[in-house]
Amino acid sequence: MKRFSWLLCAATVVALALPVAAQPVTIVVNGQTMNFSQPPIERAGRVFVPLRGIFEQLGASVVYASGQINATAHGRTVSLSIGSTQATVGGQPTTLDVAPFIVGSVTFVPLRFISQALGASVSWNDSTSTVIINGGRPSMGMQPPPREMPPPPRPRGIVLVSQWPTGTIFNSGPTIRFGFNRPVVTDSLRIFVDGNRLTNGLRQNGPAAYSVDLPFPLPRGPHRVRITGMGGNGMRFDLDWGFVTAARS
Repeated sequence: MKRFSWLLCAATVVALALPVAAQPVTIVVNGQTMNFSQPPIERAGRVFVPLRGIFEQLGASVVYASGQINATAHGRTVSLSIGSTQATVGGQPTTLDVAPFIVGSVTFVPLRFISQALGASVSWNDSTSTVIINGGRPSMGMQPPPREMPPPPRPRGIVLVSQWPTGTIFNSGPTIRFGFNRPVVTDSLRIFVDGNRLTNGLRQNGPAAYSVDLPFPLPRGPHRVRITGMGGNGMRFDLDWGFVTAARS
C-alpha cells in the first residue's frame, strides 16, 4: 500500500510539471483563414509565420537570397535579414523585437511587423488565439488575370445602300431615289443635282428611304447627285454618286 501511494504521488508531480499545450494560432487575412506549409510559431511573445505565405497573401513580391529578404507591395518596401533585428521599412531603419529565423528549410518572419509594414492592420483575439489582419492586397497569383476590355465600338457612318439613277439613262426627268444604311434626321437632308439644290418635293418612303422629283429637265451628259445631312448619332455625312443621260437612238 505504501508503495502504491508513493507511485501515485510521483505521477501527480510529473503531471503537474508538464506544460499545458498551447492553443494553435489561427491567422485570418482579409477574412480568409490561412493554411501555411508549416504552422505558425510563437517566440518571445511574437507570432512568426512562413515567409512566402504571408508576403504573397498581402500582395507583396519577394526576393530572398543569402539570408536577405526584400519585399515590395503597393508602394512600400521592407527589408529584413535572417538572425538580425535590424530592418528597413521604406528605406528607414527600424529594430525588430525578435529576428527572423529558419526552422529546417522554412524561413519564419514576424507576422505583426510584416503586416503593418505593408500597410495592414493587425489585431489579436486572445480567447481563440487568432491573429486578424485587414488591409494590403491579395496576391495577384490568387486572382484571375485582368480581362482586357475591348475598345468601344466605333460609330458606324451613314452610307448609301441604294441610289437611282445610276449608269446611263434615257430619261431627262428621272425621280431621284436613295436609301441609307440607318435612319437619318430627315429635316437635315439637303439634295443637290449638278450643284442645284432641290428645295421641294422630298418624300420619305421608308425608315431610311427617300425620293424627290427633278423640277427641271437634265441635258445629255454626266450628272452628279450630292446628299448631305446628319445621322441619328449626330454625325454629319456628305455622299454623292453619278449617272449619265443620253438620247435614245
